[in-house]
Amino acid sequence: MHIQIGSPNWRNNLISSASRLGDDFWDHFTPVTENQLNILEKRIGRRLPDEFKEFYRIIGYGNFAPGDGFYSPDEIVACLGASIYFVRGSLLPGEEWATEYEHQRLWTSRGNENPDPDAFTEEVLTLNGVKLYDLLQIGADGSACYHQLYVGPDPIPFRYCLLADSGTIENTAITFSEALEKIIEDHLSKLS
Repeated sequence: MHIQIGSPNWRNNLISSASRLGDDFWDHFTPVTENQLNILEKRIGRRLPDEFKEFYRIIGYGNFAPGDGFYSPDEIVACLGASIYFVRGSLLPGEEWATEYEHQRLWTSRGNENPDPDAFTEEVLTLNGVKLYDLLQIGADGSACYHQLYVGPDPIPFRYCLLADSGTIENTAITFSEALEKIIEDHLSKLS
């Protein structure tokens, strides 16, 4: 399987690669408009990767299976800061380091609006050399892991990863196209 978003016939290649999962595999996805993408980028204060934007415009958001898929633009915005509190446990009930809104501001400001510099140190905000505020949660995989896009500065360490419930970065992919291939392969392996 080879998917290269943006290449000629990439949509047909994507649909074909998932055909064993059912002819309606992508039917549960909703494309977003260019205007929705522009609004999303303004709301998150970051530029989305071109491949993801093309996928989001043509295929969109939806579920591969219950609890497993990509979020809508509003759901992405609602999860700003999730990479921080998911990995660090900083929103656990009774143990909150900051409010959800403060986590969102910490994320959108790339650490500049820090509600508690003693707790949210640069070391705490870094995982495997990547700043948690450079990971944008775009969905869940149905297994307590979350789809993430790297939206930080160049050079990019990867474009996509899963944040696992163990607080680790897994399944990295240098392109979003490669990430989609891995996601489809994972679903195909479940058929075996």
